[in-house]
Amino acid sequence: MSGQIDCQACEHRAKRDGTEIPDPPTGGQITGRIPFRGELRQQVEEHVCAVCWATWLEMQIKVINELALNLGDARSHELIEAHARDFLGLSDGSETGTDFAKIGETPVDKPN
Repeated sequence: MSGQIDCQACEHRAKRDGTEIPDPPTGGQITGRIPFRGELRQQVEEHVCAVCWATWLEMQIKVINELALNLGDARSHELIEAHARDFLGLSDGSETGTDFAKIGETPVDKPN
């Protein structure tokens, strides 16, 4: 797969950041390594553009530091993956109950 992809994370990121949603929500394909396995890796490859991925990589550092995660621990990797799903809009947001405001991000408005 190459070129542009339809990025569902762009809309989620725009809502979270309080910016306009790109029309269409597309960006280039991720060219670097995606460290996730299985279904999450496939979702990222198919539904996340390079811009949103780069934003996640910066946020991932904040998540690791804020939660004092030990990357040698399997549970820490599960938490990172759950936060990635929330951050990239690949879940309904209930996996972590992420409070992005505490780690430097504006929270997403949740429907009532």
